[in-house]
Amino acid sequence: MKKFIALFLPLFIYNYTSAQDMGHLVLGIKGGYNYSLSSYTTNKKLPTNAVHGGYAGLMLKVPFDKRLFFVPQIDASYRGFSTDSLQKNVYSSIKEINIRVQPLLQLNFKDPETKSNTLFVQFGPSVGFGIWGRETKQDNNATPADANLRYGFKYYGRYDANWHTGIGYETTNGLRFLLEYAHGLGGMINTDNGPNLKYRNISIGFGYWLEKK
Repeated sequence: MKKFIALFLPLFIYNYTSAQDMGHLVLGIKGGYNYSLSSYTTNKKLPTNAVHGGYAGLMLKVPFDKRLFFVPQIDASYRGFSTDSLQKNVYSSIKEINIRVQPLLQLNFKDPETKSNTLFVQFGPSVGFGIWGRETKQDNNATPADANLRYGFKYYGRYDANWHTGIGYETTNGLRFLLEYAHGLGGMINTDNGPNLKYRNISIGFGYWLEKK
């Protein structure tokens, strides 16, 4: 995943600088609510509880081809999982803040030349990296212990990737509303022969395009 990040970030920066030459570059802000779901398997699949969170960040909008726009985004997102099944030497709860870089595309239902409100779909990948979190993990006696989330090869993964699919509504005065689903593409626990944890995230959010550059 680190190699993927190293390859991806220069491409993202290149797209941003190239977009500045295309004109009509619009800066926006966004925020919303996250409903984090998860799939968690140890020696069996365990039931998990949803975690409530949110996100906030920045976005750009660049015309690409008529109704198609390049909308790269970056945000801070709160997510996690928990389970009521306590097993020895495994996590029962993780809450995390991670940074997501999202080179997304937006396809409007109406042509921009009509200058009218429009439905749109948004899709594309993201890569994320954890910056801070809390964990609850059981010891050899299955007694829960709380601590700061440890990232590393033998612990919890700092980097991950997701695929985003969303539908939204955008007005001519710059308001933007979005319902989005993000599907985790890899497991988050790095321990050899350890549990498998994958996230799924449903979010409802809004945005506002500030001005044209």
